[in-house]
Parts: sequence; C-alpha cells; structure tokens
Amino acid sequence: MEDQQASRPNVIEQLAEACGGKITEVGGPLSDGSGFAIMSMPLRKDHWIYKGDREETYGTFNVPPMPLRMGSADIAKIFVGSGARPADKQYSLTKNEFAEMLKAAGKYAVRCATMNGKDMDFDPDALLQNLQVGMLGYWTDTGLSEDEWANPAEGD
Repeated sequence: MEDQQASRPNVIEQLAEACGGKITEVGGPLSDGSGFAIMSMPLRKDHWIYKGDREETYGTFNVPPMPLRMGSADIAKIFVGSGARPADKQYSLTKNEFAEMLKAAGKYAVRCATMNGKDMDFDPDALLQNLQVGMLGYWTDTGLSEDEWANPAEGD
C-alpha cells in the first residue's frame, strides 16, 4: 500500500481533494498497461435524498406520492394521484409518465429507508416496503393513512 501511495499520481490526489473524496484503491499496471483508482465521495448537500416533503414539530417527514394508490382489497382498480379521478375508469399512461411516477416513489423509498440520507447502512427490505407504499399507497381499504397529515395533499 505504501508503494501505491508513493507512486499515486498527484492528479488523483487533487481530484479527490477537490470533491471531498477518499481514494480507497489504486491499481495497475493492468495487462494493457493502464491502471485505475477507486474513490468514494459524498453526495452534494442539496441532493434529493436529504430533503423531506414536510417539516413537522418532530422533524422532517416524507409523504408517499402514491401515484397508483390502491386499497388493500382492490383488484385492478387504480386511483391515479390522490383519488381525484373515478376509480372505475381505465387510464393510459405513457412510458415517460409511468417512469416519473416510479422515480417519485423510488425517491420516497430511499429517503425513508435512509432517514433522509443520514443512515446509508439501510435495510433493503425496508427500501422495498417503502417503494410499495410510495407507489401504491398504505395497506388500508383506501390506500390512504388514517393520519391525514401522512397523505398527499388533495390534487397531488
């Protein structure tokens, strides 16, 4: 390791320092004569993982977007958004619209599983459970929480 650090190009050190990163490995030469370096660096302070949806008296709270909210007994009924549209109507979504819904639910899931980025050693099962709630709503008859503050605002 000392030989690697002694031979480490100054540009790699400068790059790590510039982005607040830490070099974890330097290797080479590889069979083609090249080499590599592995560096980890922190996320930007304004990254979405650190932001909650609402501020409550106890701190930041994440509200699931529930774009495809379903009640626990529902089969093939989809409440788009917060239920503003009738549940018995069939809706078409573009791939882009569906991808945006999934992205919003995914962000909610990651924020919840990591305590808004404070704990990156998270439980992957909790992440997936939060993804289900974020996309489909809570496991209740309506898909909404009994706590009104834990639901999306009307029209979201």
